[in-house]
Amino acid sequence: MEDIYLYYERVGGYHLSSLFKQLYHLLSRSDRNQLEDYLTEIFAQVLNKEELLHDFLNTLTDIKVGTTNIREVTTQKTYNKQVDHLTDSRPDLLIRFSDGGQPHVLCIENKLGTGEGDQQLKRYADHLRSYETDGCQTHLVYITKLHDPKQKKDIISSGAATSFHQVRWFQIYNWLKRHRSELIDLLLEYMEEMQLNDSRRFVPQDIYAIQHMERLIRMMDGCLEGKVEETVSNLFNRSTGWTNRFAQLKEYYRYMKQNDQGNFSVINFGFYITDDEYTSVCIMFEVNPKCPKRVDMIAAMKEFVESNEGWFSEDLDDNTAWANIYCEKSLLDFLSAEDHIEAIQAYFITHLTELYSLKQQHPEFDWKSKESSVTV
Repeated sequence: MEDIYLYYERVGGYHLSSLFKQLYHLLSRSDRNQLEDYLTEIFAQVLNKEELLHDFLNTLTDIKVGTTNIREVTTQKTYNKQVDHLTDSRPDLLIRFSDGGQPHVLCIENKLGTGEGDQQLKRYADHLRSYETDGCQTHLVYITKLHDPKQKKDIISSGAATSFHQVRWFQIYNWLKRHRSELIDLLLEYMEEMQLNDSRRFVPQDIYAIQHMERLIRMMDGCLEGKVEETVSNLFNRSTGWTNRFAQLKEYYRYMKQNDQGNFSVINFGFYITDDEYTSVCIMFEVNPKCPKRVDMIAAMKEFVESNEGWFSEDLDDNTAWANIYCEKSLLDFLSAEDHIEAIQAYFITHLTELYSLKQQHPEFDWKSKESSVTV
C-alpha cells in the first residue's frame, strides 16, 4: 500500500497520496453514507487549492472574498453535542481561511439523496457560533443533488452572524468544467456516473422521448404482462402493483416488475438501464442482507449459476449488500424479430422457468405461497 501512496505523491498540484489514505480509512468505516463521504473527500482536495476555493465562494455563493489563504481543510470533524443537542455533530467539510487578515470558518454539508438529519444544519450553525467569539466570520454551505430549500431563520439562531448558502451539485459540475485538471477530470467522470451533471437543458432526443413516452411505457408493459405475468403467478405468486415499476426507475434505473418471495428475497424482471447504448432485458433474483437463511440461499444460488448457462452472480460474498443472480440480454438482440414483444416475452418465460427450479429444489427456504400473494 505504501508503494502506491509514494507513486502518486503529487499530480497536478494535488496531494493524491493524502487523498488515497483518506479514502482507505473512509471505506473501512460502515456507520456513514460512504457515497457522500467518498465524494466529499475528493471535493475537499479540489477546494484545498486557494484559487479554486476563492472562485467557488465568489461564483457559487454570496460569500465575496478578495483572498483565501487556507489554514485548514478537514473532513468528518466531530463536535461534542451541546446542551440542547441530541447528538454529536460531524459536518462533511470544514475549511478555515483568511482574507486580508480576517479569519473565516466555512462548514459544508453534502447530500446526494437523503435530506438532512435531525436539526443537522442548525447544530452545525450552533457550533460555528463558537468561532464567532474568536473574531471569525462563519459560513454554512448546504450542497444537495435534489431541490431541498431551507429557511435561514430555521437554521441560524437569533443573534448569530453565520451566513447560509445553498448550492446544487449540477452547479458544481458546471463550475468544475471551467477548471480542468487530471483530478477534476476524474471527479467529473465520477459525478457523471452519479448523475450529478444535470445540464438543465432539454436536447432533441429528450423531446422525442417525451413525445413517445406513453407508447414506450405501453410497449414495456406489454412485455411484462399477459402470458409473462401468468407464468410468474403460476410459478411464484402475483407481482406487486404497477406503480412500483416507476419507483424502481427513479431509484435503481430499471423498469421492472417485482415479485416478493416472502423470505427476504425478491424476483425482478424487466428492463435495466445501463451505460451501454441499448437497455438490457433482465431477470434478477435478490436476497436481502438481513435474510436469516442467507448463507444457505447463497450456496444454492452459486450452485444454480454453475448449472444454468447464461446466469451470473453479483455480491454473493458481500454480507452488507443484496446478493443476486441474474441473466440479461441486450434489447438490440431482439430487434431482428418480427414481433419484439413476443420475442422478449419468450425470453422472460424461458428464464423464469429456469429460476423456478431453484424454488423447487429448495422448499426449505419458505417461499411465499400463491394464496398469500399481493394482487396487482
